[in-house]
Amino acid sequence: MTTVKHLLVLKSIYRFLRRKTSLVLVAFMLGMSNVILEEDRMVNDTRAKIEQQEIQPEDD
Repeated sequence: MTTVKHLLVLKSIYRFLRRKTSLVLVAFMLGMSNVILEEDRMVNDTRAKIEQQEIQPEDD
């Protein structure tokens, strides 16, 4: 009986570590994806740009 309990404990520890490792990897990949997307936005800024031109007086 102790062998069965020992195996169940090891299995639950393994499952816990696997879930936590998976969660950490997903968070890391999501963070890297956001960094890459933000760099792409900075390089290729697609937002509307407003240009203000300076009007120079005409001297005749």
